[in-house]
Amino acid sequence: MGKVDAIYCDFDGTITKSDAVNTFFELYTGDKWLESEKLWIDGKISSMENAIIQVGLLPEVTPKQLDDYIDSIEIDQTFLDFVRYTKEKNIKFTILSDGFDLFIHKTLDRFNLKDIPVYANHLVYKNNKFNIEFPYHNPNCDKKAGMCKCEKVQENEFCYIGDGTSDLCIAEKAYSLFATKNLHQYCEKNLIKHYYFETFSNIIEKLEEGE
Repeated sequence: MGKVDAIYCDFDGTITKSDAVNTFFELYTGDKWLESEKLWIDGKISSMENAIIQVGLLPEVTPKQLDDYIDSIEIDQTFLDFVRYTKEKNIKFTILSDGFDLFIHKTLDRFNLKDIPVYANHLVYKNNKFNIEFPYHNPNCDKKAGMCKCEKVQENEFCYIGDGTSDLCIAEKAYSLFATKNLHQYCEKNLIKHYYFETFSNIIEKLEEGE
């Protein structure tokens, strides 16, 4: 693998045990969110269009309901060891997500990880209602993502960690790739070189081997 200087990582379903955004939509819209989700997965609408539709389905949610939900978001506990490892090895670590910054920042705050750079879609919450903004949208993005992950990568050679559809484009550009769940299956099917992982402890072990 060689020495790694920069690692970029997805959030939902990668750092978290399940997709916090999808679970939130399921909790507050039932199965209504699935219609546009399928259109996005099938490539018929962009992830930005999908997010706008799904956020528009959300009912009013009280601050307590929102806080309770975010507090329920579980992460891979070995991620905390992984963050310590990147700091010890002076590896640049950045979160790139096509999910919601509000969920990410509040979850990181809970584990005293406020210093991790995060690029994600901006979930606006005001008067119990939601809206969404796309500060990192790139109209030239190959995948028409709400948040263009490829645009935020500053290095020619970098490591990427991900789990799903929003990672497909950047995964193919990574020098070293760690994949799990749907991204792992995609890489297997398309013969994309990657390292499979179940927890971040597996990633630490592989990085240690590469030194």
